[in-house]
Amino acid sequence: MIIVEGPSDERILKRAFGSGVSYFSAGARNIALEESQTLHDWNQDYFTCVVDRDFDDTVKEFEGRQVPIHAYENADLEAMLSVSGAAASLMAEMGSAAKIQEKGGADYILDKLLKMLEPVTILRRANVENSWGIAFDAIDLRSKIDKKSWSLKLQGYCAALNETSGDAPGQKILLQYATGERPLKEMPLCPRSVAPYFRGRDFLAMLSVYLCGYCGTRRAQSVEPEILEAALRLGGADHIRSSPWGRDLMAALSLSPSGNEPTS
Repeated sequence: MIIVEGPSDERILKRAFGSGVSYFSAGARNIALEESQTLHDWNQDYFTCVVDRDFDDTVKEFEGRQVPIHAYENADLEAMLSVSGAAASLMAEMGSAAKIQEKGGADYILDKLLKMLEPVTILRRANVENSWGIAFDAIDLRSKIDKKSWSLKLQGYCAALNETSGDAPGQKILLQYATGERPLKEMPLCPRSVAPYFRGRDFLAMLSVYLCGYCGTRRAQSVEPEILEAALRLGGADHIRSSPWGRDLMAALSLSPSGNEPTS
């Protein structure tokens, strides 16, 4: 059995591994982890837990208790798929071939986007370390991209984040973290050595803007981050099945590559 966060995780894993696995959709990461802890405490060994790692240390704590967890690479599933090659395919499908070539190619554009995400990743981790309670999802990251320079308006982004919580430390301190002037206690890292570390939906928000001008001619309504996320998940099952992450998951569950029969 695989315990997952929600129905969308169940759907993509079913597409990847077939029907030879039972799934339990917990509804939230913490519930999935707690249910896994309970089964582990009961000495059950027929399951693993597949969840996002995110920017806190919660998953690491459960792993330290030897709970069977097979967290997605990077911060979450969308990030794992984005660095797999699925994001390049998505850009090629929804972008302008001429613009992509003119701007230096898909790899160059993706690298540019991932570098833009670095301060966002740092701020998300700093928020966890300092318990500021910043509501990142309250700020539309797309609105903080300068469409002349195609860069993140970092000062404006920090100012907007600061307004989302009464415990936030102020725009100046947020900016100091974002630029590296103030160091984190610990950088978020993927134990499977997948880098850079980032939230997949942050990446898709930036890609959405880029597809409207920098590397495409799409209307904003056609490349909403939710639309890109759905496309990424639909196209990502083959990667999941054939990736080292997927093979390790099948090994943990003693499945054949088809996902339908136990290995001998």
